[in-house]
Amino acid sequence: MTASLTLHVDYVSQPSRSLVFLCRAIKAPHQEKQLSLVKGEHLNKPFADLNPFKKVPAVQDEDLLILESCSALRYIASKYDAAGTWYPADLKTRCKVDEYLDWQHLNTRAHGVGYYMNKVLLPMMKGSAPDMEVVEKHEKELGRVEELFASYFLGDKPFITGNTPTIADLQAATEFEQPQAAGYTLAKATKEYLERVREAVGAEMYDELHEAPKELAKKALQ
Repeated sequence: MTASLTLHVDYVSQPSRSLVFLCRAIKAPHQEKQLSLVKGEHLNKPFADLNPFKKVPAVQDEDLLILESCSALRYIASKYDAAGTWYPADLKTRCKVDEYLDWQHLNTRAHGVGYYMNKVLLPMMKGSAPDMEVVEKHEKELGRVEELFASYFLGDKPFITGNTPTIADLQAATEFEQPQAAGYTLAKATKEYLERVREAVGAEMYDELHEAPKELAKKALQ
């Protein structure tokens, strides 16, 4: 029987990896349909008919279509995580998860993807050298983001909400791994945090999914 839950993803995409991490971690029955962002498959049929935003990931579950990754993380964790740990029902804990997911759009994500996009993807697609002025702007902002993440969101906790990782940590880890794959040097505290997330989800799966952005960056920066 084919699983009703379908993820349209490219492992180069941070939020795609977050969703795959979650589904595999909770053993949610699902299928993964992979697209290539570099080849522009997200811009053309049949995917463009499914997703008018022409971005990955996209999630289908029976007659439900979800085109925003944070909404998809919340939905999948709420429906398929029997243990209830990835998106906890406790109101205060859930609020802290949501707080990070709301904050990261213009911070971790904006500058992590900005660094990777301008150093790796755009030069590869255009056949040109990176605009290092733009790359350095994102690099500077990433330093600010790391400081805020460590001081406010983590503090003295191993994960964002305490001793147990949530979907907020999955999103944070994939976003921090992206610029690192392109040569950005993360702070010691961020590296230690990523290692905790890696151990929590399983080192083999973590390394497997993060190989895609690393390999693409290696190819682009040769």
